Amino acid sequence: MKRIVYFISIAVLTVSCLGNSPSTTRNYTLDVNFEYNDGIFATDSVRFESEGGVSIGYWDMAFHHKLNSEKNMLLGGFAVSRLKGSGSFQGRNDFRVNSGAGYGGSPTYAVFKYDKTGIYMPEHDIQFINAAYGTCYPLGLYVNNTYEVVDAVKASFERGDRLTLKATGYLKGTKTGEAEIALADYSAQKDSIVVNWTPFDLDKLGSVEYIELEVISTKPAVPTNVCIDNVVSRISLEY
Repeated sequence: MKRIVYFISIAVLTVSCLGNSPSTTRNYTLDVNFEYNDGIFATDSVRFESEGGVSIGYWDMAFHHKLNSEKNMLLGGFAVSRLKGSGSFQGRNDFRVNSGAGYGGSPTYAVFKYDKTGIYMPEHDIQFINAAYGTCYPLGLYVNNTYEVVDAVKASFERGDRLTLKATGYLKGTKTGEAEIALADYSAQKDSIVVNWTPFDLDKLGSVEYIELEVISTKPAVPTNVCIDNVVSRISLEY
């Protein structure tokens, strides 16, 4: 998958450098569902290995992460999970979606691990890698909680507590917009926890080069992993 990302980047750059070449615009909708077809991603497993150990690429989008020096442990950012919440599982509840599978029953989905100190986070979270040659308008994605988060919220949240995912867009270093969604909300009359795949609208972000994610909790001890799937963006490239 990473090889595809680099190929597209190089192709756009090469054609754009031809002085008198006619300009062509390609407009399309990219739906990142985190599927892998390489035959080595085992069932009921977590994957974060990638070329260079810095990101997982899907065409024009890169989902970054930071690994330890041995590249066998995720410190922050994105991993891809095939862990199923079947009721017979043991362990890895920090990377296991509570609803059983990815959005629409897909076997794969992403898990974003957020480090509140920032020490173990990549420089950026989600990147439109061809920002120099076009535009990217994120439309939305789906979110869900892990088993670990649901258990921690039920055990510790009280009236007024809230767990929130915040997305902020940036273009050329300037903030373009932000959006928030509640992953758990105990401020209403009826306590609420996200336990199914829920749409998160990103229209407010506008045209972006990067999207930075932040998980905010009124209870510092609650884990800050969040499941993400079907990241949809409208992309235009000129080459």
